[in-house]
Amino acid sequence: MAVTVSGQLLYDGNRTGAVGSATAPIANVPIVLQDISGGITNGLMAIVLTSSTGTFQFTNVPAGSYQVVESYGVLLPDGTAPTVIGAIDFGVNAAIGIVLNGGTCPPFSDDVHVYVANPAPTATHLDCIVRNTWLETVGASNVTGVNMLNGPVRYTPMDLGASVFVDPTNLVTTADNGTFGGFSAGATANTGAGTFPANQGPYPELQSQFSYTYPLDSTTVTPIDGHYTIQNIMNNAYSNTHPTGSTGAWWRVADHTTGNEMGRMMVINGYTAGYIVGQTTIDVDSNTDYLTSYWILNLCKQPTGYINPEFSVNILDEVGAILYQHNFTDEIGINTHCPEWIQIGTIFNSGNNNQITIQFISEGGPQTGNDYVLDDVSLNRVESLTLNVTKQSSCSFASPGGTLYYEITIENPTNYYATQLSITDNFTNQFDPDSIMYSVDAGANWDIWTGSLLVDDIPPNGIGILLIRGTVAIGSTGTITNSATVDVTFCDATTEIQEEA
Repeated sequence: MAVTVSGQLLYDGNRTGAVGSATAPIANVPIVLQDISGGITNGLMAIVLTSSTGTFQFTNVPAGSYQVVESYGVLLPDGTAPTVIGAIDFGVNAAIGIVLNGGTCPPFSDDVHVYVANPAPTATHLDCIVRNTWLETVGASNVTGVNMLNGPVRYTPMDLGASVFVDPTNLVTTADNGTFGGFSAGATANTGAGTFPANQGPYPELQSQFSYTYPLDSTTVTPIDGHYTIQNIMNNAYSNTHPTGSTGAWWRVADHTTGNEMGRMMVINGYTAGYIVGQTTIDVDSNTDYLTSYWILNLCKQPTGYINPEFSVNILDEVGAILYQHNFTDEIGINTHCPEWIQIGTIFNSGNNNQITIQFISEGGPQTGNDYVLDDVSLNRVESLTLNVTKQSSCSFASPGGTLYYEITIENPTNYYATQLSITDNFTNQFDPDSIMYSVDAGANWDIWTGSLLVDDIPPNGIGILLIRGTVAIGSTGTITNSATVDVTFCDATTEIQEEA
């Protein structure tokens, strides 16, 4: 007997975790129903876009094992975008497609749709309050209430400036390359990494002085003072009111890596000042600059009565002495509108060391607050990249009516491609504006100068030359002064070569 599978996609603006408290529907987002009875390679799938009320429905669904997935941007098996809104006949419209591995929340808006008209202030993204892949067994009865909640979140990355190139290779291998691992799509919220001894946890190589605990149930506050846990979406603990006296002071949060139930994070309840949250030893190159970075989220959402997270980092050399240290406490604030993931980090030099130890330290004592989440711990090699730009005029003295030439030389001394190169040079009224021309081929051809120019990429250790000429205006006197500015983005040389091949 074929049955119906239905549910709703909603915007949970206050991150309540309750369907009845959601503030708005989310329309036009693909929901996939996929038969996974035959394994994980291929399965019959049908896709319907949520309606104006956020609802979706699949009719004529045969008995079997299925997953229901919120998946922004997914395509039909033939490569086209889904267009059916609200409901679809699975028995008629299903086609074979690769089994999806997890869902994706939509942005607030894209080129076609506005998914959330009035998002929470300061929010930049949506993530999951509950899982967005549901595993369902279809039998003789209709499957209803497959509801998915997306909530507002803010991601605030570091701004290192265009002159700092960060190698994308993360040298942290501890704790699943600093991500704290993951779960299969469809895992329920508040799933922990497993039961382990308190002094060991799932990552004994992390060497934490905090005690590991496993998240138990919605009536137990986890973690308590001086403990940490590793889990996916947290929508219980201090987020709710419990018999233990909780006042709902924590945000309901998903991890930073995936933003849904598949990602895990490290939740810390600060207690003893100076305790090591975790440490790891890493091989490095000597006399090299590195960036140590962390995504951190202040769990507390209350504006008063709670201290902000207090957090620092120690970098130890090969013999255990402090090579560098940095306190991030002043960089972690409170966001009362939505949870905020803030990327914190610092650049240091490895000195004469081929191995370093990174300790991340909880600095706060036993006070109300100082509760936070860590995710995506990383150590990356960095380089400060600059161009050598020189500008020379063709003569020291120019006569009105005469032609003056400038040569702008751009040297790229780095091992990276200088790309998106933009040169700006605004000439004064001491030149005839109609006479200003430029050449990029040593004067063989000239074009009108408009004030700025996007020029070709300069390869590693390459040089680019731009010529600009202009006629000195009649009646000009005094000193002619002007300067050029260059904006640039650097990219990995191997990436550029692949793009050109």
